[in-house]
Amino acid sequence: MTWKLPEKTSHTLEDNMKKALTELLLLDLLAQKEHYIGELTATLSEKSNGTLNIVFPYAAIYRLQRWGYVEQTEKRSAPDGRQRQYFAITPAGEAYHRQLLQDYRQLSRGIEAALSRE
Repeated sequence: MTWKLPEKTSHTLEDNMKKALTELLLLDLLAQKEHYIGELTATLSEKSNGTLNIVFPYAAIYRLQRWGYVEQTEKRSAPDGRQRQYFAITPAGEAYHRQLLQDYRQLSRGIEAALSRE
């Protein structure tokens, strides 16, 4: 029996990893400072040298908000002068962020060990 892999296997893996890590990445940015949604995507892209781009962060932000991990702060002027809705991490979000980060690091170490040729 021969296995036929999908043509875009690496892109599928990349897409799935990005989806799985979206909450961690957004919470990590919000743990540093309050952001409005457009700023989150731009900052993430910049910090990752263009590797990471969340095309539609609204669903993730609203999910985190529904779970009590982020909250809206009052609207204020963004650097471009427009009124923007900012989001901040909550104490529950900080705890969730720490747990996600710990889980991510443990999983990453495990994957690296499993892929090691030593």
